[in-house]
Amino acid sequence: MRNNNKVKIVLFLSGLFILLYGLSYLILPNNTMDSSLYKKTNSITSEAENTIDYIVIGDSEAVSSISPMEIWKDYGYTGYNCGVPGQRLQDTYYLFEKVLKKQTPKIVFLETNAFYRDFEYLSALDNMVDENMKNMFPVYKFHSNWKYFHLNMLRNLKNKAADGPVNTYKGFKYVPVINPYKGGPYIRESDSVYPIGDQPMEYITKIIELCREQNIQLVLYSVPTPKNWTPGKHNTAVSLAEKNQLTFLDLNLMTSEVPMDWNKDTRDEGDHPNYFGSVKISGYIGSYLSKQGILTDHRKDKTYDSWNQDLVAYKKLTKQE
Repeated sequence: MRNNNKVKIVLFLSGLFILLYGLSYLILPNNTMDSSLYKKTNSITSEAENTIDYIVIGDSEAVSSISPMEIWKDYGYTGYNCGVPGQRLQDTYYLFEKVLKKQTPKIVFLETNAFYRDFEYLSALDNMVDENMKNMFPVYKFHSNWKYFHLNMLRNLKNKAADGPVNTYKGFKYVPVINPYKGGPYIRESDSVYPIGDQPMEYITKIIELCREQNIQLVLYSVPTPKNWTPGKHNTAVSLAEKNQLTFLDLNLMTSEVPMDWNKDTRDEGDHPNYFGSVKISGYIGSYLSKQGILTDHRKDKTYDSWNQDLVAYKKLTKQE
């Protein structure tokens, strides 16, 4: 009888191991740059070691706002957009940590929209599982990605490992769809403050500390978005930046530098920029990077020839002449 119980326990544990491993494989973010609902960001690991000048981190506002190939085209700086739709700052931190094992970016742009997404309801699971278990079974670390899973992924499982990542967009979400914002002016003044939850703040602090440890310039920025911007969020980000001696770029207020046309530059009625809006945002970010004077133009460096080749493909895909 005891032997039967032992066999059942072994079978149960074996089944649990297989289940966790399988789920981890399905939701682990490794970027194939297809039309999936989330950016599978591990494709940055395919970039040559220590060749990325800057990275972009955050949620869907990040992934839709800055196109590294636009900045490469105009300035020759190498960047990667590591934004993931719906991403919590906890997962942003773990992803950032992973990137730094292979890359040494000089500047990191952190989009602020994720600051206001709390995740206390998941804290029990996070507290139960230590970091070693999370690394062994990434389903614990990336468990929120189930929201972005769809059946088409199952059809592509065989190609997932074999095809490898497609880096033409360098993590950027290319969406040329136009769906105008019709709500009129949305910027207003107020002394209100939008509180940041304890858990998001914990991981904002971790990101700030990690940047300081690695001597990386951290820049906070807010994407132009009538649907998400509030004066309370702006005031909170300003206060956070001042407290930590960080630069904060609220592009919602910078209408001269980033002249968004809400009839043409949004894909979903003012929630996210489309490709045309991202070109304006990327143009400003490229100019900002140039003014910092700490990055090098690599366009004539043969070490970076693959970027020029990717640019040819990027221009074709984005229908640039």
